[in-house]
Amino acid sequence: MEAQVKELKAAFPSTLSSGRVLHTLAVKANPLSKTIQKARQLGLGAECASIAEVSQALRNGIHPQDVIYDSPAKTLGEIRHALGLGVLINLDNSSEIQKARDALETLKKEGKSPENPRIGIRINPQMEPGTIAVTSTSTKTSKFGIATEDMDSVIELYKAQPFLNALHVHTGSQGCPMELSARGIARAVSIARKVNNGTKKQIEHLDIGGGVPADYGSDGKTGGGELFRFEDYRKAIDQFAPGIWDEGFSIYTEMGRSLTSKMGWTASRVEAVKESGGRRIAICHVGADLFVRTAYQPQNWPHRISVFSSEGNPKEAPFLHQDIAGPLCFSGDLIATKRSLPRIDEGDIIVVHDTGAYTYSMFSRYNSRLAPSVYGYYGLEGHEDISFELVKAAETVEQVVKFWD
Repeated sequence: MEAQVKELKAAFPSTLSSGRVLHTLAVKANPLSKTIQKARQLGLGAECASIAEVSQALRNGIHPQDVIYDSPAKTLGEIRHALGLGVLINLDNSSEIQKARDALETLKKEGKSPENPRIGIRINPQMEPGTIAVTSTSTKTSKFGIATEDMDSVIELYKAQPFLNALHVHTGSQGCPMELSARGIARAVSIARKVNNGTKKQIEHLDIGGGVPADYGSDGKTGGGELFRFEDYRKAIDQFAPGIWDEGFSIYTEMGRSLTSKMGWTASRVEAVKESGGRRIAICHVGADLFVRTAYQPQNWPHRISVFSSEGNPKEAPFLHQDIAGPLCFSGDLIATKRSLPRIDEGDIIVVHDTGAYTYSMFSRYNSRLAPSVYGYYGLEGHEDISFELVKAAETVEQVVKFWD
């Protein structure tokens, strides 16, 4: 994560003539307290998709000025609460705009008007989808944001709501070419320029979302996968939205999997092995509970998998086509199908790579499975001197059954 944040910051301007550049961690990718604390130490803010994520960011030391609140379904109470906190609020639809106006009027009557509130709208630039439809968030019929097919109506919306001083766009991440995201940003910049040409610089804050995929096909060092670099993303933005850094905006990014996916891996003991229909199937303790997307869309979300012996050594055995199944009462609970791997035996350990994003945060309660423990470790690559730290303890049966009370 440190290396990724360093690369991100090096690719973008560190200061602007007017305004600031703030990179934020998409909390939904990895909401663990230790991850957010590390993000704060590295100078990141937090992009939050719920009011609970806002609270999680604040309780772990992120300053309200460095918090972004996104969600397509905010209540009046949540918007009022966010205004009181002083976080940047991106409104998703006309209903939320009305709620924000009502909340501001009520707070004013109560003598509690927020100081310099930052409120914007999320636009949908209505682009073509990437290769993964469910992570393409700015298609013609996307549920996110206000459609820009009639750009003049968006501009009039700002003119009619002078309290709006921010603009947000996010085209997607995994499966979306960086050029696609950059073109979405260009649409947002075009709208901001037209709004500001007709007002006294109404739009001051520009949230350009995420847009950098993660490489799940390799370790990022030895090749074999597709390499995504922040500097290439910056070049794409400069190509499609030239001058963006000189417009006087404060600019925010929202990076998730590109920062955290490779900082995590998941290990599980193989509890049993069986043969069925000529296929060898390894049963382990992780499946669709942790890897929801992999189970339901394996073609889009494959993970690299390694096999180790019970002693923790790389497995040396003939390669076979095998399935790796999880513990759930669900036939689709598979994290690999017909995968060529060293023969897996009972007691072996399978390691699923690149699990630092959108795994633990998507943990399923189905079958009342216990969320596993999470450990962090520190040490230099190639050295045996490694220290471990418990990041989050495994759930207990008592904690899980309490959830259902």
